Amino acid sequence: MKLKSFVLGAAVLALAACGDNAQNPDLLKGAKFVSEQPDVTITLEFAPEEMRVNGKVVNLYNGAYTVDGDKIQFEGFASTMMMGEPAAMEIEQEYFQFMPTVQTYEFTDGKLVLTGTDGKEIVFTQIEETPAEAPAEAAAEPAAE
Repeated sequence: MKLKSFVLGAAVLALAACGDNAQNPDLLKGAKFVSEQPDVTITLEFAPEEMRVNGKVVNLYNGAYTVDGDKIQFEGFASTMMMGEPAAMEIEQEYFQFMPTVQTYEFTDGKLVLTGTDGKEIVFTQIEETPAEAPAEAAAEPAAE
């Protein structure tokens, strides 16, 4: 009987631990990320109120996303069409080809991992808003005397 209780308890703990890894799509809203690549930094920002993303590789881009649990899809990307260094342009093209293939994400400890259908991954690091990006009204508040 003790063995059955132990096995049952272990199973319950294992299931509870799995629940800790569940993704919360609401944590993406308003979040900003960067991925440092050899010749360029990729930025990715999730809009706080819309199911849209935007960012920059060489060019500025935006698009839509849908999310359900740990499943995520990106679509409808549009970008500016500026030229850059050849190595950076190549990374940008690979990124724009990769994003529609993304199927899952994992957001843990400030790291966002996007995984495509072929198993390829891009790792992003969450960034905080810098003072220069803070809303203008916050900067315009008078100092307390």
